[in-house]
Amino acid sequence: MSKTDGAWPRREEVVWVGGLRLHYAAWGPKGAPPLILLHGGAANSHWWDWVCPRMAGRFRLLALDFPGHGKSEWPRPPRYRMEDLVRAVVSFADGLGMGSLDLVGHSLGGKVAMLAASWHPRRVRSLVIVDAAPDISADGLAEMRQIGARPPRRFVSRHAAARTFRLIPPETVAPPARLRALALHSARHRGHGRWSIGPDREFFSRIVALVAWPLLPRIGCPTLILRAERSSILDRRTAVAMRRALPRSTLREIPETCHHLILERPGEVARAIRDFLAAHVLGRGGRAAGR
Repeated sequence: MSKTDGAWPRREEVVWVGGLRLHYAAWGPKGAPPLILLHGGAANSHWWDWVCPRMAGRFRLLALDFPGHGKSEWPRPPRYRMEDLVRAVVSFADGLGMGSLDLVGHSLGGKVAMLAASWHPRRVRSLVIVDAAPDISADGLAEMRQIGARPPRRFVSRHAAARTFRLIPPETVAPPARLRALALHSARHRGHGRWSIGPDREFFSRIVALVAWPLLPRIGCPTLILRAERSSILDRRTAVAMRRALPRSTLREIPETCHHLILERPGEVARAIRDFLAAHVLGRGGRAAGR
């Protein structure tokens, strides 16, 4: 993404974690307080392309590609348990020399962030949960297993692969041009003139979603629950229950959005996150308190 309207450009970076090459995108000055952003299942760091430029400047935004996703390496043997994803996030932060962690996670990334905050309560300083529930429905898990059982597909061009791109769940009010751009970014060249779309197929068949409800009271850091008004993933009753279970949490809804709100209303999402961090993380002068 080019630097337009005062926005910071996206930079491509890599870090080696436990012998695995992980890719991440970065926006903002290196001296700004870092903020780690975690995408959803089967997504990649490009999901944040329309949010991060609106936040960079006061922060250094670091959007990680989970193992097996985006441009990150596929672990062999496959390691896609929730514990593996949390370990990847913490090790990623260690590799960049980060102490306290401020985490933003959408969908599956929100679940990973919840687990990281509950398992490492002294490490995670603030948490933003973007339309993610502490559990996964049986239907959702069954759909992932069905995808994992299908044989991998290869395409003769990036555009051919991109034409098969689909959101999960499919409901969205995102602009079509934005979805087309995201589809092209989600296609990967696999050599010999063949392209694929999406993550390592083993992810779908091996992910085991832990139920985080019993762990929520252990999360003592300031937490923002950001819900899409029309979400099919996080209904309002569940969001209210999460707010009650999380000791220092706030619930906020983004109007007229579906689950993929970071693609649909990126400006409003960025504003909500900025407001939350300004109130709970940034000290006077725009620097992170307690670093």
